[in-house]
Amino acid sequence: MLIINMKSIAVVIMFALLMGCVDDKPTLKVGSKPFSESAILAEMIAQLAENEGINVERNMSYGTTARVMEATKQGVIDIYPEYNGTSLIFLGQAPTSDSAQSTTTVNTLFKDQGLELANGFGFSNDYVMAMTPERAQELGVTKISDLAKLDVPITFTIDEDFLERPADGLQQMSRRYGITGSSHIAFPIGAEGKDQQISALLDQSADVAELYATDGQIAEYGLVVLEDDQQFFPIYESMPLVRSDALANVDGLAEVLKKLEGAITSEDMQAMNKAVDLDAQTAASVATNFLVSKGMLPEGAEVAGIDEIKVAADPGVGRSSTTAKALRAIRAGFSGSDLEVTNHESPLMALENGSARVAMVGAESFYSLGEAGPEANQMAEAFAVLGYKTAHLIGLKTGPKSITEMKNIVTDQEGTGSAIVLTMLLNSFDLTNSVNVTYSDSSLEQLVGSVVSGEHNAVFVMEEENDRAIARSLVNPAVNLVSLEEWAQGGHTARFSFIRPATIPAKTYKDQFRPVSTVSTQYVLAGPVEKKQDTGEVGPGTAGTLLDGGAVPISAEAVASIREAIGDTDVIDPSMPVHASLAPEIEVVSKALPFSANVSIMNILLILFSVWIIYLCFLPSPRSFTMPEGDD
Repeated sequence: MLIINMKSIAVVIMFALLMGCVDDKPTLKVGSKPFSESAILAEMIAQLAENEGINVERNMSYGTTARVMEATKQGVIDIYPEYNGTSLIFLGQAPTSDSAQSTTTVNTLFKDQGLELANGFGFSNDYVMAMTPERAQELGVTKISDLAKLDVPITFTIDEDFLERPADGLQQMSRRYGITGSSHIAFPIGAEGKDQQISALLDQSADVAELYATDGQIAEYGLVVLEDDQQFFPIYESMPLVRSDALANVDGLAEVLKKLEGAITSEDMQAMNKAVDLDAQTAASVATNFLVSKGMLPEGAEVAGIDEIKVAADPGVGRSSTTAKALRAIRAGFSGSDLEVTNHESPLMALENGSARVAMVGAESFYSLGEAGPEANQMAEAFAVLGYKTAHLIGLKTGPKSITEMKNIVTDQEGTGSAIVLTMLLNSFDLTNSVNVTYSDSSLEQLVGSVVSGEHNAVFVMEEENDRAIARSLVNPAVNLVSLEEWAQGGHTARFSFIRPATIPAKTYKDQFRPVSTVSTQYVLAGPVEKKQDTGEVGPGTAGTLLDGGAVPISAEAVASIREAIGDTDVIDPSMPVHASLAPEIEVVSKALPFSANVSIMNILLILFSVWIIYLCFLPSPRSFTMPEGDD
């Protein structure tokens, strides 16, 4: 019996010692800056470390360069992705384009602080100045020094970090190149800020954008990178900045960094940045996919807890800063999820049958055209406004001046917002039988070419104002925008209330000197309608849709998160059904007196007591009674 007890005690002691060993194992604190590239690289370090059995604590999006570097000096963070040029600048040194010399100088200066730059990931991510090709051609700019020669003021769109940098920021660049009289619009560092920078560039509120060479938006939007002909910017080779004691004490960390050494090309990084910034994939899943593709993680490895949310868009929805912003907002509502966007002939049908959770559609998609006019469907409900799509009717300057005079119009493929709105306009104008409509998936440039050649009277597209493709098309001197002023007359707006009269302001496009009357529809995010099952089918009042094809309504919490991520969102057009969480809260006040048993009993007792008192007050006065004398 004693032997058994001793064995049991020995097992307990051994288990406690083993647990103590686990608890004493050092934890690697991995951090990143608040932009996609830094988060992706930090995730690679963290995932490879975990694969080596290292305990990892993530501190993603810790802060800007100054903050995250100081946190590493103080031991709050052990390692994060940095750039040798950035480190050089923040150590008060002059920038240089010699990468090896930069790294040597940085490591010499960092040594006394217990920090060091490990060998690089394999690519350099330099600052670049970018412009749209249209604006660059208009101003005759190919290199940064050309900006100093312009006789028009230049507006830069930058991130806040670039404004604060001590030696390689906006002010220093302007002094180096002699750029005077410029202004700037600064946005927060990160994906949202990057979207705002790109939007400012595309809508022409800014002329030049400060970007990174590995930004996916450069290739996606066909931007022109200006030559740094004075070699102002230092080289920014990406490499881990690590605490020396972490490198010495965390077993396996050196092996992790060795695997990542030289493993990533600029093209790899640009593709991964695009996946996060434009395709709304999580940094964690993008990092995993890359590591698996390079054989650094086992096949089938995936990040725990990441679901895939399917988003349906009409066939005409392409890549834009609005789309990218919408996708990231949706991801905010489904935290930790990846998104998959598919173009669908009927996005709202995709919601109803459960093949998508969210749709990006115009107000026109909530209606079908019946014999008596537009008929509302009950498949979806809107919950956030992305903006407005404006009708652009592009015709020959020498051609018909009104849609009512046209015989042949070409538009986007069937199922698109353009095709749906055009069909409704023609129906309301009673032109369905007199106008031949051609549906095409060709580029807008090709469609405008068919107008110039005389094949069609006009091309009809629903796009946001200042759309680049439309702007490029209107440069052609043979075409212009045709007014749709007839829509505001004759009761059309009453019949199709969701197609609103609008005006394209003068000078929205080159050589557009007058405002143009047109129409617009609201562009929204929508989710499936919450439906109730009949009692006994799945359960009383069951929401959900096992019998409805699998559609799952979006929760009020997700709606709130998405709307917050989008920012100041407009009021949803009343022509569309709205998510229940956005309905005004009505407080029903009962006019009936409240009932309380205790209070009622007390009131009854008080009433009885009052009656008794009154009764006593009205009793006759008592008579005196005298005993007869002599009566014993």
